[in-house]
Amino acid sequence: MGRHRRLGVLALAFLVAGCGAEAVAPRASSTPAPASSATATPRPTSAARDVVYVRSNGGASPVILAIDARTGETLRTLNDGAISADSATVYWSESVSGGTKTTIHASDLATGKETRAFTVDGDLRPAGNPETFSPLAGDGRLTRDGRSLALMNSPYKLDGEWITRLVIANTVTGTVESAADFRGQTTYGFITFSPDGRSAFLEQYGDGATRMRVLDVATRKLADLSGAGLTTTGFRTAAVLSPDGRWLFRIDSGASTTNCTSTDGPRCTPNGTPPYVVALDLLARRATQIMLPASQLTDDFEKYMLWSLAITPDGATLYATNPALGAIDELDARQLSLRRTAQIPVARAGDDALAAIWRALLPVADAKRYLIGGAALSPDGGTLYAAAHDGIVTIDTASLTSRGAFWQRSHQFDTLRLTSDGRRLYAMDNQAGTLVIMDTSSGASLGEVKLRYAPAILRIDPA
Repeated sequence: MGRHRRLGVLALAFLVAGCGAEAVAPRASSTPAPASSATATPRPTSAARDVVYVRSNGGASPVILAIDARTGETLRTLNDGAISADSATVYWSESVSGGTKTTIHASDLATGKETRAFTVDGDLRPAGNPETFSPLAGDGRLTRDGRSLALMNSPYKLDGEWITRLVIANTVTGTVESAADFRGQTTYGFITFSPDGRSAFLEQYGDGATRMRVLDVATRKLADLSGAGLTTTGFRTAAVLSPDGRWLFRIDSGASTTNCTSTDGPRCTPNGTPPYVVALDLLARRATQIMLPASQLTDDFEKYMLWSLAITPDGATLYATNPALGAIDELDARQLSLRRTAQIPVARAGDDALAAIWRALLPVADAKRYLIGGAALSPDGGTLYAAAHDGIVTIDTASLTSRGAFWQRSHQFDTLRLTSDGRRLYAMDNQAGTLVIMDTSSGASLGEVKLRYAPAILRIDPA
């Protein structure tokens, strides 16, 4: 019996190797295939009657879809853009006058109606990558009051140097508040504004590393930040903001680089960097590292890409979780310190021979998974829901222990969002092209919606 099973596994492995390009759906770092409809297969079996808004990259250009969760039908399609902090307005760009000007449209997310528009010089679009942020944290490209919007061009090369332009527009007056041009051998990505709108934080890419910088909006000058954890050569998670907008938090997976060799023996002490939380004070322009346990360091990309962050509504507590490592950490978000850490059951269904062969044959495809909003905290703060390698793990925050069995282990979720009452959890599996709706009292599925690729759940309106 065992011999026949092994032969079957090997046969399937050869089949996978021959058709691997067809077997793997796009992930966040790849360009999804165009689709005629993001909800091509509505399932009128859902028990949920919510309207859910998702960012969808399943077509020729990104859009926002308003979906009836009960039927799976698309109610409205809006152009994608920067989302206001209250998730009420989307600001999207339109290139006009032969690409010499850009019109910024403001549309109401609930109705799709345009509320205002203004035009600025240059071929621009809302700055940065919206996937830098968990959708629960808002959109860093807008100030929290919605008055200032960051716009950037697509960087281009001129005389051997990269040209990047950043424009900050006033969404009320339609005028340009500040503009800066960066020229050199590096390019830039936008992160977020400070809560007072006086600072714009950027990532500078080049020389094999990513470095955080700050632009003073008034003087239009680029400056260095102070503190630790400003440069990384590895992986960092999507960011979350404190409720007051002052602090930005991300997890850095650390580095397993070591000075030890196979001949050094046990006397050599490895000098790798454990994972840590980067806490950036957006007013003081200073970064702090909060070190996580060294035992949570891994060089397995399938594991370190499953770090997620969640913050309590009062901004006092931050949770860092990685179910693939069996790790849950509680941090004091005000004292910037690690309070306690615990082990939870490791979530991985793929420890058998077939899964091992699959990972060996298709490592790059599997590496494209990127969690955006991979953890969600219940309204009462008592339960943390986190995307595991397979399914959802539920964690009791008082004891930092798992509440029991994993939910929906046939799925690999990329983004989670709870309804405002905490009774339903929406979770997107981009590989399967499925949005799963779960009852948080039991983990049972309330229904599914077929989507081609939705990296973010932006808003849920209850029935």
